[in-house]
Amino acid sequence: MSVQTRGKLLRAAKKVFSEKGYYNAQISHIIDTAGVARGTFYLYFKSKEEILKEILKEVVKELKDRIKEVDLRYDPIDQIVANIKRVLDFALEERDLARIVLQRNCDPKLFSIIEDFFEEVTLMVETSLKKGIALGLIRECDTYVLAKALIGGVKEVIVGLLDKEEVDTEKVAKDLVSFGLRGIWKGGGSYGGFGSI
Repeated sequence: MSVQTRGKLLRAAKKVFSEKGYYNAQISHIIDTAGVARGTFYLYFKSKEEILKEILKEVVKELKDRIKEVDLRYDPIDQIVANIKRVLDFALEERDLARIVLQRNCDPKLFSIIEDFFEEVTLMVETSLKKGIALGLIRECDTYVLAKALIGGVKEVIVGLLDKEEVDTEKVAKDLVSFGLRGIWKGGGSYGGFGSI
């Protein structure tokens, strides 16, 4: 068995799943795109589900490699921006893959690998928020809810960027962090009759 052929099948499956969606994709689409025989597919993968799970495992590994825990000996804001930029860069380098993961339209059980990963990331963000609260850098809040909101925001932004040709990922990362830290309120005075938050 060849690593090159396996990689070709994985790339073809990413493209097919991205374009057709998981349910509409067939093994015949994958092998046609990869330019291999049906028997070759079965040398590497037992089913369409198995190749999707393999793709998702690769996503999780890559994202884990890119997201670094915040080290409070250094500027935490710069580290958060760098983490988000690395995630944005990955999503835009692997647009087909990002579409599969973020615009999923199949059995949620197949995506348990991704859901587990996002729970892990939620825990990392929550831990960072708790450290920030303990240091007096972040206001008291429900760290789980805020972590979920931050991660959800990043995911939605990525979905919105997938069809754009040119993206300044550093600027986007800084805007996201700025929004996470300050929201949209300009500051000063009352909240325009909305009461205090």
